[in-house]
Amino acid sequence: MEEVVVVGYGTQKKSQVTSSVTTVKGEAISNLNTPTFEAQLAGRSSGVQVVSNSGEIGRAPVVRIRGVNSITSGTTPLYVVDGMPMWAGDTGGGNTPANALADINPSDIETMTVLKDGAATANYGSRAANGVILITTKKGKNGKFAVNYNNQFSVASVVKKYDLLQTPDFVTISNEKAAAASPGLVWAKGTDFNTNWQDAVLRTGTQTDHFLSMTGGLGKGNYYASLGYTKQEGVIKPNQMERMSFRLNADQKVTDWFKVTTSLAYSETGYKGLNNGYNSISGAMFSAVRQLPNTPIYDPTTPTGYNIFTSGTVSRVGQWQNLIPITSDLTNIAYIVNNNSYTFNLSRFIGSVKGDVNITKWLTYTLQASKDRSVTTGFLYWNRVHGDGFSRGGYIDNNYLNLDRWNIQNILNFDKSFGSHNVNLVLINEYQKQKTNSFYADGQGLSTDFFGQDNVITGSYTTQYSGGSATEGGLISYAARLSYNFANKYFVQGTIRRDGLSSLPAANKYGNFPGVSLGYTISNEEFLKDNKYISDLKLRASYGKVGNTDIDYYPYLGLYNSYKYADYNGWGFSNTGNNQLRWETNVKKNIGADFGLFDNRITLSAEYYENQNNDLILARPYAPSLGLPGNFINMNIGSMVNKGWEFSLGTDIIKNDNFTWNVGGNLSLTKNEVLSLVDGSDIIQSRNGETAYLIRVGESLRSLYGYKYWGVNKANGNPVYYKADGSLVQLDIATNAYRVFDANNPGTLGASSSLTGADRYILGNTLPTYFGSFNTSMKYKNFDFGFLARFSPNSAIEKKEYFSILISNCVAVEKNKR
Repeated sequence: MEEVVVVGYGTQKKSQVTSSVTTVKGEAISNLNTPTFEAQLAGRSSGVQVVSNSGEIGRAPVVRIRGVNSITSGTTPLYVVDGMPMWAGDTGGGNTPANALADINPSDIETMTVLKDGAATANYGSRAANGVILITTKKGKNGKFAVNYNNQFSVASVVKKYDLLQTPDFVTISNEKAAAASPGLVWAKGTDFNTNWQDAVLRTGTQTDHFLSMTGGLGKGNYYASLGYTKQEGVIKPNQMERMSFRLNADQKVTDWFKVTTSLAYSETGYKGLNNGYNSISGAMFSAVRQLPNTPIYDPTTPTGYNIFTSGTVSRVGQWQNLIPITSDLTNIAYIVNNNSYTFNLSRFIGSVKGDVNITKWLTYTLQASKDRSVTTGFLYWNRVHGDGFSRGGYIDNNYLNLDRWNIQNILNFDKSFGSHNVNLVLINEYQKQKTNSFYADGQGLSTDFFGQDNVITGSYTTQYSGGSATEGGLISYAARLSYNFANKYFVQGTIRRDGLSSLPAANKYGNFPGVSLGYTISNEEFLKDNKYISDLKLRASYGKVGNTDIDYYPYLGLYNSYKYADYNGWGFSNTGNNQLRWETNVKKNIGADFGLFDNRITLSAEYYENQNNDLILARPYAPSLGLPGNFINMNIGSMVNKGWEFSLGTDIIKNDNFTWNVGGNLSLTKNEVLSLVDGSDIIQSRNGETAYLIRVGESLRSLYGYKYWGVNKANGNPVYYKADGSLVQLDIATNAYRVFDANNPGTLGASSSLTGADRYILGNTLPTYFGSFNTSMKYKNFDFGFLARFSPNSAIEKKEYFSILISNCVAVEKNKR
């Protein structure tokens, strides 16, 4: 049987596909012990990058298909499960992140198909600027009733902890530093303890998966049912995820011409999160690496049993024998991770009912109705005894978030062959409506910690707050796709889609999104049919224009919102409308070639693409005297381009009845360039209160931006930086002033100088210029072994160029390098 590929609103034979499509089969990822399927995509397809910016369980990884395709709007691909466009992103409600895609059990997945170029993504028109990922779940099969049970167990641990000073060196170096500022001064005392505070927040995490599935057929129907349980512990306490999932897929042939298919999935997921912010007093790693090693975690003489000092409005980790307290009144982080709560529970239903009518042998009609609903209830409690909640007398918060989406599709499929000619025409009508609503209740000043366990309790706290929101939006679409091939040699496919979006003004609400692709299978020509070396050779090219619906709900309207002043309720101007706002569009071009050698024992794919992003929505600033909310108006101004090469290789080195050995890999070379901004002006963005990113015409999006670091003046320990003209300045730590630095005379402070914003450099890219993977698998009878290694530049900053992070009084953070 010839392999079939899911292409959106239907399938195609793989030999007839002329666009850039990659399929990952469930059997290739079935043994991977990951809680979400996006992690399983990593390294499986060229052009697809999966990045985890945090090890926190529940935080969604960043998935990019051929780069970033917007500056301010959404950049997440469209995910479609069994024909249902589903919610993606964070559904955690605010206090704890929750990956919407984690509600799908990876063990239920049959295939994942990535649509990358314009012709493939044009099927989804306005939602496809960031690519499309189609997920097909497992279906029932005719035959005997079969039961499958799978159990997996894995362990996760930190590969390397921060290399910090231990007590002997800490005491010596701290006092050397103090004496340098004030001769004879000593503050670090006590060597009874040598505490590694990282051990207080880190652990070896485990993950356990249980999966039970049943499949079979009854009469003219088939069914597939599964029950899954996953529990995953993070390496930072108390981070954890626990999920119970259920799925039922069934189809029934009611008559010879009518078939009903249902796909129902329900999951319950619970998360324990953590506060791990860069600048948070109780951020687990932020605090752990700044604790003093000569102080203990526990103190049996205190009411809590922890080493905590509390006096008046101050509560911090105890200084023990040291003569001064810890910088910034940091908390005892071990107490925090064991007593603060960040939890939420998520209920998710994804279901669809589909009816297929065979009007004739070559004409079918399909009606599918789908629903995706996610309900989250979150809970946060900051302990009143110590930490972030101390100054508030305890802080508590409950929140609720409901995401509800309906989708209805009408599909008419005409498929007929006339001799060597094959014609397929698909007509599509789609309606989608979604609504979100949320509310929260929080307060501070709890009467006792007893009321900080599960829920906001009436009368248990003093200061009370509440709030909520509600939004809704819709999409209506009409599309047609025509595919033609002659003798399986020459292929042409054209798609046109017209989408109407509620987020845009009436004049620009509808957009047309075309796509076309061409293919030529040279290996089916007579002169190559019996070639013993070349078994497959196809050339293809495509063009498509798609859009981005992830532009917020009503950015074009002049909006008013509720405002509160003292005890008075009112309303005021909250958003400046723009009735000329248009679609953000993405023009995708692609050329590629597919090769198969030696009866496809060796396969190779190579392609070049270019994605031009136009009419990107940016905020044009206006004078504050005009009284505009935020002093800006959203307009279609920006443009950007992504282009690059992609290569994929697969080989069957050994292939016989008892033993197989496969080797493969892929490589993506990509370049991003910003083409236009508001009046060509730079956009400077910060992170954690420091200048970090630059968006500039002619440069890669969000280039790393800061002061160029030369190194340390070994004569006095002063940090040295480059100015814009290439000269060097040093920061005199004693006076906190900049002085000229002469590398030939480091012991002398030069004339007064400065280091200003004009001296900042572009230090590198945040977007990788290449990435890829290498994989191999071996199977002997019923035993198999395999691994996959991914590679990507760890940083685009040159070796000796770093951001300057000036931290005072934190000598425990890094070793003295003098």
